[in-house]
Order: sequence, then structure tokens, then C-alpha cells
Amino acid sequence: MDVSAAPILECVSLSKTYGTVKALVDINFTLRPGEVRALLGKNGAGKSTLVNLLSGSQRADEGSGRLELAGKQVDWSNPGDARADGIAVVHQEFSLVPGLSVAENITLGRWPVRRNGLGLIDRKALDNAARHALDLLGVELPLGREVGELSIAQQQLVEIAKALLDEPRVLILDEPTSALNSTEVTALLALIRRLAETGVAIIYVSHRMKEIPLVADTMTILRDGREVETLGTQEASVEKVAALIAGESQEVAKSISHRDRRNEPIVLSVQDLRLPHILNGVSFDLHEGEVLGIAGLLGSGRTEILEGIYGLRRDVVGTVSVSGHAVRRRTPRRMLSLRVGLTPEDRKGAGIVPELGVGENMLLSARGRVLPAVWIRQRLESALSREFLRKLSIVASSVDQPIATLSGGNQQKAVIGRLLEAEMTVLLLDEATRGIDVHAKGQVYKLIRELALEGVSSIFVSSELEELSEVCDRVLVLRDGRITEEVIGANASTEKLLVLAMKEGI
Repeated sequence: MDVSAAPILECVSLSKTYGTVKALVDINFTLRPGEVRALLGKNGAGKSTLVNLLSGSQRADEGSGRLELAGKQVDWSNPGDARADGIAVVHQEFSLVPGLSVAENITLGRWPVRRNGLGLIDRKALDNAARHALDLLGVELPLGREVGELSIAQQQLVEIAKALLDEPRVLILDEPTSALNSTEVTALLALIRRLAETGVAIIYVSHRMKEIPLVADTMTILRDGREVETLGTQEASVEKVAALIAGESQEVAKSISHRDRRNEPIVLSVQDLRLPHILNGVSFDLHEGEVLGIAGLLGSGRTEILEGIYGLRRDVVGTVSVSGHAVRRRTPRRMLSLRVGLTPEDRKGAGIVPELGVGENMLLSARGRVLPAVWIRQRLESALSREFLRKLSIVASSVDQPIATLSGGNQQKAVIGRLLEAEMTVLLLDEATRGIDVHAKGQVYKLIRELALEGVSSIFVSSELEELSEVCDRVLVLRDGRITEEVIGANASTEKLLVLAMKEGI
């Protein structure tokens, strides 16, 4: 990177507001040709919003500032305009079509047609364009092979090659290594450095502190929509970066009394859970009445642990015991029969039946267990549902109100209520507060703690580390596919958990 070179991309006092939420506030950001800038911050810090502004997906607040590309002020109205000016984005979620070839995916949406006016695809030109993009990346892939047959690492290369098709001046990579193993990560980081040496400016969004010194020249840290600091990667220790990301004011007030439950009976034991490239021998015990947190960076395998325990992932191997008895051939039905329930990460897609009433949703797991099988006892079921609406403080006009019309917080409490109506004693809570407001989060925290006092045990997974310190009696840190640290609740500050989760072998 030539520090004397004129900026290729510059943000001046950019802001973005959604209703009353200030997602970005007066952001100043300068990027030079050939520079790799790491963009760091916890969930909600403003990283995605900034990427959306830089890529034309969204526009800054009117009159908030300006965005300049190569010294010229720009105001893109859509991603196509930004791409035409030389901005390319590789999102964390792949946008590939498995049944199409590598070449067809790289040129997707821009397939060249023959000049005979018939609209037929020019296969030779298509292959040449795809090959040129791969040459820019410095890799070889079989152009005719279906993308669905490639490894995850190869699919990631196809995504990047697709972004390079128009030879962008700025390339934005959003968590590009989250699904890769260590060998694949090393190779990808080398490719990124090679691209930077050709003059491409790169914004690298990542939580993985181990990668930052290997790939980035500089880093910008966002917190609560504001730029906290921009500094060289060699100037920053993991501890310093974690402190900047967390911020002294971000510690959640400890309003609960943490309890050490490690001497209580073990209700769930996990031994040597393994999943290729993700889990590498995860073992732990959950005790009666305990809220156990699992902290780890994006892609660390937190969700896979819960799904493996519950029997949703058959490729997760290892031993799971409930009340001292090993569970063979784990399935959701079998785990429910053992009073182990899961609230899924995707509440809307997998946690509720939108068209049904809130009461009906809460009864789904109870029928055949605590309610008579075969016949629906409407009066009994309505009474039970009303009792749980009251107990969980769910705001609804009646038990028949469609659950899709409730707020996110009330939906989440209903999902937990379903497990309680079915008399579950172990709850696997995956991102239980995602997408709900601060007040609703507090209600969910209170509910989980009250259940713990009644003897219900929970495994609480969250990407918001401050939640773990608020609600958990004990927190396990997941890193490199293993449980590497154990932190007792009162000591589990956000900053400490960030440091432990980000070190990744440094």
C-alpha cells in the first residue's frame, strides 16, 4: 500500500438512521488503492450498514455528508450503479446456483449473447470472461463443473471471482472465512494479499482477530454506529481491540445473582462432539438449574453443537447423555421424549407456524405428552394456553391471535412457552433474543433466570457476548473447534469473553 497515494474511497460525515435508531453517526472513512482495511465491531455496531452504503444497497441520510470515489462525489441509488463504478461485494451468504457451472455462476446476470440477434448465449465469450476473473484471482477451477459439486472453499473462490468479473477498484469481503478450515483460510488470505498488490482496495469484515495481522494493513473499529478508532494492525493487541470493541460503557449492569451450580446433579453431558472442519472434540456438562452460555465467534460451531445434541445434525458425532443415560440415535422426537427442547436460531422460519394462533403454537409439542392424544380438548387446551400467556407475560388479545402478528419478543416467549407446556427440563436456546428490542430482551433474560430457579437447565447461545454475562451462571468459550476456557458468570465481562474468543491461537 502506498500511503502517499490519493484515496480511492472516502466517506465524510456519513450517517444513517432507521426510524429512531441511529445506525451510523458521522462516519469518516478513507481507503487507498492496494490497502486492506479490516472492519471490526460487535453485532449492531454498524458494519453492515456501512457496507450497504458503500455498495449502493442503501443511501445515507439526506444532507448527512458525502461519499467520494477517486475524488468524485457519488450517490448511488442501487448496487448496480456502484458495481458499474467499481465497487464489488462478496457477502457472507453465498449467492450461487448449485446446478449451474462455475463459468455460468461467475458471469451470472451478465451472460454474453451472440450478435446474431437471436439472444443465444455466447459460450466462448462466457468461458473467456470467467477464466479472466479466475486469472485475476490467481486460481484455477474447472469452468464446466457444477458449483454444487465444489467444496465450500472452492465455492467461496467462485463468489470472489464473480465479484472480480468487472475488475473492481474496491472489493468488500464480509466474513469470507467463516465456513473455511485453517488450511483454506491461509490460502484465501494469501489470495487477498495478492489482489491488494495489484492495486485493488479491500475492506475486510471479520471477527477473527487471528486473521487481521495476516491480511490487513489497517483496521477501523465501530461501536454503536460510531468510528471508535482507526489504527495500523501492528499497533493493536487483541486485548486493546477487544476493549475498543466492547467499550467501558457497554458492560451490562449485573442485575441478577449468578449461582454456581457445578455441584448440582448433571442433567446433560456432552462428550467428544465432532463435525469435520467445525467441531473438534467438544465436551461439557450441564447441571440442574444452571444457565450455561457458549461464547464463540461467527462460524465457530455454536449452533452445530445445539443441533447435534438435539439430533437435527446427523453428521455431528459424539456422545450425549441425559440424566446419566447415553442417547443413541438422537432425533428431535427422542430428545423431546427425554424432556430436552430446542428454540431454533431462525424463529420465523423454523420456530413458529405464522398462521396459527399463539395458543395453538404453544401447544404443538405438548399434544401426546401432557395432553390427551388423538382428541383435541379445546376447553382444557385454551385454559392451559391462557395460563402460560399470563405466566410468560405474553401480550396478545387472546390465545387465538395469529402469532405472526405479535411482536418479536412475544413470539420468542411463545416459542419458549411451547417447550414449557411440554414440560421440558433442558432448554437449548439458540440466539433466543435475536431481532427483539431491549425491553423484550430483558423480559426473556428474566424468564430464563426464573426458570433456572425452578430447576430448568438451559444452554444459552448468543452472538451478543454482553448477554452471556447478563444471564449465564457459567460461560464456555468455543475456539478452534474446542472448549478452551470456562468463565464463571460474575467474571464473564464482555471484554474478557471477546479477548478469549478472538485470540484463536495467537
